[in-house]
Amino acid sequence: MPLKDRIRKTVFELTPCTHGARVAESAEESGKKPDELIDFSVNLNPLGPPNLKRVLANSCVSINSYPDNRYPGFKKAAAEYLNVAPGNIVPGNGSSELIRLFAEAVIEPGDKVIIPFPTFSEYEFQCRLFGADIEHVDYGSITELEPDNCKAVFLCNPNNPTGKLIKREEVLQLAEKCAGSEVFLFVDEAFIELSDPEQSIAGYAASNDFVIVLRSLTKTYAVPGLRIGFAVVSRDLAGLLNKIRLPWNLNSYALAVGEHLLKNNKNYLDRSLELIKKERQWLASRLGAIRGFKPYPGDANFILVDIGDFAINSAELEERILRHGIIIRDCASFGLENHIRVAVRKRSENQRLIKAISAVISEWGSELAEKEIGKALERGVAARSRIDCEYYPCHFKGQDCTFCFCPFYPCGDKRTGGEFVQRPTGGTVWSCARCRLIHEGEIADKVLKALMKGKKVREVWELVMEPAL
Repeated sequence: MPLKDRIRKTVFELTPCTHGARVAESAEESGKKPDELIDFSVNLNPLGPPNLKRVLANSCVSINSYPDNRYPGFKKAAAEYLNVAPGNIVPGNGSSELIRLFAEAVIEPGDKVIIPFPTFSEYEFQCRLFGADIEHVDYGSITELEPDNCKAVFLCNPNNPTGKLIKREEVLQLAEKCAGSEVFLFVDEAFIELSDPEQSIAGYAASNDFVIVLRSLTKTYAVPGLRIGFAVVSRDLAGLLNKIRLPWNLNSYALAVGEHLLKNNKNYLDRSLELIKKERQWLASRLGAIRGFKPYPGDANFILVDIGDFAINSAELEERILRHGIIIRDCASFGLENHIRVAVRKRSENQRLIKAISAVISEWGSELAEKEIGKALERGVAARSRIDCEYYPCHFKGQDCTFCFCPFYPCGDKRTGGEFVQRPTGGTVWSCARCRLIHEGEIADKVLKALMKGKKVREVWELVMEPAL
């Protein structure tokens, strides 16, 4: 009997979700070492993990025995952290396991599940695995939803990848509607500690059978190698989920670190929020100053950017910027064409991101220049008009165009009409917007003929441009 006849049908129909954190693959693609790369594709606390050496060292003594699968210490720490009861806590091996656990417990074939667009892809993947029919709604209208005739509604708050945070009052209104219709509302608050923890509805979830709140220590404390998360649910639902979750899903190291982080790091979180707010504002302004970049307003520790008007598409930008040691997230997997997502990191790293984007732009311009000059050399004569060019008008209307990128750039000679201008992202750059010389047909023809004879650019400048100046 063929294997496909003995395996759940949905397994063959699904494609694994695309995630960030592809450092190993990126290192192989770029030829760089993993520690030479800066990963802007993962949305972790930019402060990095707190000092955990002592906690990890002390936890070594317990690796020769199984942890207590009831996890009383962890549940107590998580409960006190959110002012709920230990009986409301379901420990998880990161948020991904808890999404799977919820779907496994709740979803049956044919159930309708409502998921906003765009959002984290694991919700749909796990629900489809257990046979759900998915209905997508616009994320911006999710709180206006009337949740009738469905089994569950998912909400990521703040949302991934947009970074939008919905206020607590609005989420509570949706929660009350769902509970009133006996529809499960799954609220993923993985990034809320790095946004505005006051907007959490964890307390409401603890007293309602149909509301689930997910929390992640991975993002909050930058410990992705230790898979630590938990769900806040009613006592009755917690009893059911704890009954069917995998036993010992938190290992000894994760357990010790999780308890420590939940008890001892208020100052760390305060510093994190201060840093994120400052650096998000700085990075968003620098990204917005790049022609063709449109950062979305948001509230989380990452920024979604529409680059639909940029000269390079998102896939090519991701590939090119990797050569400079930077990993970004192409958001095609979210269903967003020509969008990228970048994490908010420390200032020195954010500056490297902006520098890398500038370098990519310069490289692309140089390649375009070589290509266009090559075409002109093949013609042997300057084109008097290029109004059919996809980049027209690149400087000013009515120009005669020979080169899309001047072979003398940046000449630095103010006699041409060019000048050094202040770059929005800092520093100065040579602007040739007021220079018409290279676009004048007679001069352009002389430049082309000299280049065709094999003369170097410096020689062509002295032969053609100097007399014109």
